[in-house]
Amino acid sequence: IVMPVILGQIIGRFGNFVNQEAFGPPTDLPWKMWVAVNNRPTGFEDFAYFHPTFLYEVIGLIILFVILRLFRDRLKLSGSRFWIYIIGYSILRYFVEYFRVDSDFWGSLTVAQWGSLVLIVIGVILFNLRLKSKLKP
Repeated sequence: IVMPVILGQIIGRFGNFVNQEAFGPPTDLPWKMWVAVNNRPTGFEDFAYFHPTFLYEVIGLIILFVILRLFRDRLKLSGSRFWIYIIGYSILRYFVEYFRVDSDFWGSLTVAQWGSLVLIVIGVILFNLRLKSKLKP
């Protein structure tokens, strides 16, 4: 089910583009995203172009999808794709959050970054436990 979930996330992220949400700070980069005035956060009304964080996440998800697809023959252990997806997506989301301007913070990190860190730790622990249980004689 991991592969269709990733594809669903990729498609769903384009909803952020259509709704002009989940974008980053102002930018003049060639891949900038125009945002209507009524969708700009407070303090950013004078800026028209922003980092398309949805696109950064889409690119990361495509890379994660390709990696899982390329290594599917090596990932024969039941659940390994799931845990690699959880770890990989959490790492991706952690870094994409640095570009977001609409996130809520707990201390110096966003709520999503804290959640990502928790999922990375849980994912690594449970994936390693799964590997160790499979390697026992």
